[in-house]
Amino acid sequence: MTGREILDMLKERKTDEHRFVRWYRKENDFLDYDLLDRFENNLSSSEVIGGVDLLTMDEMWNELKRVGGDRVTLVRDKAGDTVEWVHEGKQGVHKEVCIFCPETLLTIYDVETRGNPVD
Repeated sequence: MTGREILDMLKERKTDEHRFVRWYRKENDFLDYDLLDRFENNLSSSEVIGGVDLLTMDEMWNELKRVGGDRVTLVRDKAGDTVEWVHEGKQGVHKEVCIFCPETLLTIYDVETRGNPVD
């Protein structure tokens, strides 16, 4: 599919619930995730991609939970939803509390998969 075809397809299928895209090359040897808005803005009309899937916050959370396991926890309270993330840093293991938003989920996902979600 060309970038133009993908943009047309996204325009037809996306809803307000969709915040992410999972895309792969036509050779089916590369898989990546991105914020839907950023993906649309960076996609050139002549670029060739194998396909895309739209994901909601819940679907991306499930994918993050799959790769992060017990290192990620969703905390829901009156002040707002947060993600508690326990990970190895330069000074050892530490816990971060982050706002539950698309950017947070994608950032943690990229760190947890080391930018390679296929491995």
